[in-house]
Parts: sequence; structure tokens; C-alpha cells
Amino acid sequence: MVEPPTDANVCLPDDVLVDELLQGTSRTFALAIPLLQGDRRRQIGLSYLLFRVADSIEDAPECEVPVKLRLLQELRDEVTRPHIKGNDPVAVSTHVLADLCGLWPESSATHRLLCDVPRLLAMLNSTEGSAATAIRAALSQTIDGMTRFLDSSELSPVQIQIQTVQDLRAYCYVVAGIVGEMLTDLFVSHHAVSQDLAGTLRRLSVSFGECLQLTNILKDAESDVLNGRIFIPDGISREAVLSLALRATEDAKRYICMLEMNDFPADIVAFCQFLCLLAEGTLGRLQSAGETSKLTREEVRRLLETVAVPSSNVLV
Repeated sequence: MVEPPTDANVCLPDDVLVDELLQGTSRTFALAIPLLQGDRRRQIGLSYLLFRVADSIEDAPECEVPVKLRLLQELRDEVTRPHIKGNDPVAVSTHVLADLCGLWPESSATHRLLCDVPRLLAMLNSTEGSAATAIRAALSQTIDGMTRFLDSSELSPVQIQIQTVQDLRAYCYVVAGIVGEMLTDLFVSHHAVSQDLAGTLRRLSVSFGECLQLTNILKDAESDVLNGRIFIPDGISREAVLSLALRATEDAKRYICMLEMNDFPADIVAFCQFLCLLAEGTLGRLQSAGETSKLTREEVRRLLETVAVPSSNVLV
């Protein structure tokens, strides 16, 4: 049976629902996105949740690859299909919504997220033109890339298996580098710059996304393997992947420096700085203390305090 959004969810204002879904699905972005202000916070929060929907389909542990491929394609069709703007939830077909809601345990925050897909798509349809265009294009591109990686693993005993370092970097581009490019497009829509500078920022933003994704891959490698997702290629050491992540982090720092030098709004800079500091701190901990270590809540709070702008509304 399809579980529709609860009455409580339907009654929640869009911004409140986005914040609640973020709290349930990503501690990192639940802290980072409230650093942003106004439309930027709304647009980037919504875009993150839509990308998280695609991730949740790809990562569903008990779902066969052909079903994942179908659901990703149907999500892509919904994202790219023109819709009339409005606040009413988009009519997603009953069987698609049933399949989405059945991917994760009913007690999980991911289950709630997937059941709220119609509401998220309605929010996207109500988003300002250039921002919606950037989000739709990036999500469509990411879904296409995900399906290629899943399709290549369809006959494998595992859900996904990265074979080479080149494939690893290509995967990071698909799921995170494209997100970095989208963020740059959204930032530039709020702070006009020359085409040359926008192009340079866009190139560096790929490394910004890559450093975050490689950090997650290293941090979660053990649990990913247990769930049939092998991202570190056979014969490649963790140290080699860590080195890739550290190099990507240096480009991410250059990206942030360029934002600062060109007077981008303080909340944009703070958002990027926090994510970069968190990745850098996590990589340092992994380097010194091993794969099961992570930053403490207090360490994360201190990082947040170093970047938070006075008007930010962030809970740690």
C-alpha cells in the first residue's frame, strides 16, 4: 500500500518540511544549509533533497538493480517534464510512489523523504526559473550517470563495483562534481560575475564536490562493502584514495578563495567553508586514527562557529 505524506507533513510550510527532511537524512547538510539565507537556503535545501532521493534509490540495500534503473528513469522523467507551477503536490503514479516508499524501512527518515517526493517536485515546479533550470539539468545529468554505473553492475553479485581510479573519479563527478557545478550556477545567479570567472569557478567546483564525495567513500567504506557497494577499486590502497581526496581539497580551498576575492555573499562563503573544513577535518582524522574514526559533535560545533555568519539559524 502506498503511504502518502502524513497530514502533518502536508500542513507544514515548505521551508519547515525541507529543514525537517534535512535533519533526518544528512547531519552535515542539515548544519550547512541553514548557513545560507533567503532564496539560496530554499533552493539549495530543495536541490540537496532531490539529489538525496536519487542517492536513496541507488543505495537501497534490498532492491534489485533493474528496479533501481526503472525508478531512476521515472524520477528523471518527472524532473524534466514541464509542469504548471503551483503548490499542489505533483501526481506521481501510484506504482512508482509505492515502489519508492517500499525501498527503505518505514521507521527510517529515508522512507519519509521518498514518500514526500510529490511534495518536493511541487516545490521544484514553484522555484524561480533559472534556479529550477539549473537543478533540473544537474539532477538529470546525475541520474544518467548513476544509471550507467548501475547498468554496468547489473550482472555482478554486488550492487555497484568501481574497477579503476579513473572510474572512481568519474563516479565522484557524477554524484558530486555535477552538484558542485550546479551550486556555482546557483551562486552566480545571486551574484553576477564575468563569464570567464564563472567558468573558472565551475571547473574548481568539480574538485569541491569530489573532495566531499571521496571523504564519504573513505569514511563509509566498511559499511558500503557490507551493503554491496564497492567504491575503492581492488588493488588500490586507501592511502591512494586519501591522497586523491587531499588534492581535491586543495582545489576546493582555491574555489572558496575565489568566492571571497570576488565578494560573493558571506553566507555562500560560509556554507562552502564549513563543508570544506568538515571534509578536511574528517580526512585528517582518517589519516591519523583509522577508518572507523569520525569528528565529534563538539569538534563539528567548533568548526561551525568559525564560519557562521551572525544571522545564521543553525542548531548543532
